[in-house]
Amino acid sequence: MNYPKLEVLMVLSLAQQSSLIHPEVFMNTRHVIELSPSGKTFEAGEELLLDAMLASGLSVPFSCRRGACGSCKVKVMGGQYRDKVLLPGAPAPSYPLADDELLLCQSHACADMRLEIPGWSLDTPTLEVTAHVLSKRALSVDITELVLKPDGLEALEVRAGQYVKFRLDEGDSRCFSIANLPAQDHGQLVFHIRRVSGGLFSERRLATLEVGDTLTLEGPFGACTWQHDDDRPLVLFATGTGYAGVKPLLLSALERNAEVTLYWGGAWPADFYDRDFLDQAITTHPRFSWHAVLSSESQVQQVALGQKHRWADAQVYACGNSSMICTVREQCLAAGLSAHRFVAEAFVPSGLSQPTPGAKPLDPVWEKVGPRYSLDGMLAAREQSVRALALIASQLRVGMTTAEAIDMANQQLQIMGASHTWHPTYIRFGEDTIRTPRQGIDPQRKLRATDIAVVDLGPVWDGYEGDYGDTFVFGEHPLYEACVKALHEVFNETREAWHRGLTGQELYDFAQHSAAAKGWALERNLAGHRIADFPHALFGDTKLAELEIVPSEMVWVLEIQLCHPTEAVGAFFEDILIGEATAPH
Repeated sequence: MNYPKLEVLMVLSLAQQSSLIHPEVFMNTRHVIELSPSGKTFEAGEELLLDAMLASGLSVPFSCRRGACGSCKVKVMGGQYRDKVLLPGAPAPSYPLADDELLLCQSHACADMRLEIPGWSLDTPTLEVTAHVLSKRALSVDITELVLKPDGLEALEVRAGQYVKFRLDEGDSRCFSIANLPAQDHGQLVFHIRRVSGGLFSERRLATLEVGDTLTLEGPFGACTWQHDDDRPLVLFATGTGYAGVKPLLLSALERNAEVTLYWGGAWPADFYDRDFLDQAITTHPRFSWHAVLSSESQVQQVALGQKHRWADAQVYACGNSSMICTVREQCLAAGLSAHRFVAEAFVPSGLSQPTPGAKPLDPVWEKVGPRYSLDGMLAAREQSVRALALIASQLRVGMTTAEAIDMANQQLQIMGASHTWHPTYIRFGEDTIRTPRQGIDPQRKLRATDIAVVDLGPVWDGYEGDYGDTFVFGEHPLYEACVKALHEVFNETREAWHRGLTGQELYDFAQHSAAAKGWALERNLAGHRIADFPHALFGDTKLAELEIVPSEMVWVLEIQLCHPTEAVGAFFEDILIGEATAPH
């Protein structure tokens, strides 16, 4: 449905000029705005719809407030509105909208309205859920299958490959992969749990659980999830009960009749506890094969690399012990696998959902977060953002315009499951690499055979903000290569300075001196920022370079942009400040 905004403005203007209707009438008119499908309402008058909604205490997605990011996009189901009147010289909103869409930060209500926010719930998403035990049975001597059913009418939304935490006493928890596709099993959650000697849950709590008992779960979490690419051959690696993490991916592949191979490592024949299912799957799915690999005889990557896989075309998932994951990644990349097509889980080493041991708590004023914030969610968003950037960079082509590149990137983020972009997708070629996002670019600038390009992403994954950017050199150009080399050196040195206890302000002073020592200039207008569960703008938007305290990990993004002192050459890199013990390997 399209609403004639110009006609609305003309009627409003004529009415305000009429002696029958005073301007105060319009200033005091309040309109009822209903939000579908929740049925919640708020009132709006002359203020922007976004401001009215926030004043009503409703948690609404937003970020830039200037009509560029699209975070506050809504669908108009009924009613009339008008656009915000821009100040002279102010840039016009740049986010593309359909005829039945508006931006809350750029629109005023002219009548009662009904709006829908795609992909967003006004209710605070629940991290904790209570579930009761449906069944418990032995899969092997030391592995138990535990089946839970979350309480409540709505099923837990789980993507294939995710995990949940089992909440224990005194804030402790244990992570377990969901070994099924709950949407196909009436919402049931299946877990494969190995008994660990002295284990607080696996040896003590699990042994006492009976049908009907309840547990508190937190999640789901995880970025080792199905990547929506049906055409590529899949290779799955697992060790031990890491199989539980890849089984939902296997089920998804079998459902799509994809070509898929599983390599499952174990210490004993009994470790292959799902052999019956896998052998049966071979008979019904001719494009599936699996290999049981005893650790005393070989390693999963050795067996896999001995097969005739098309590594350059493959999508690889790995779940298991960290040494296997690191070795598999290294050897598969050497065999031709693209880095962004290797997906593994980034688990927090401890059972506690806490930052690096000894890290300071979040500052209650400058580092506020929302009710959904967790280290696991932030780690998963970071991992997914890193993969997305690598995949998008691999699709940049010589001759592609900046506008075409941005469209491609946004489509890729959508395919990978991003619900929003909390800031616009920025891609800059050539001379535009010296410009900051707010300075604008030439959308028709083409990527040259020898060029430098910046890709800067701000996607939202499962309610958590990702933010990752990097610079790429096409062809051979010594100055471009020197710029990227200096960029990463400045970033790494500044991050190390953070580990030594520098404040946010001191970090950017340090970065400026580091850049100058290498012959480059630091762009101070890009000054780092907050990040959290989406939208962080609800909790604060202080720049990192303005922060007078030592920034905590996982809530700040360090962004570095370098420019050549005389040439139109620049480079950009950003990542979350993250402790060494927490960072995925």
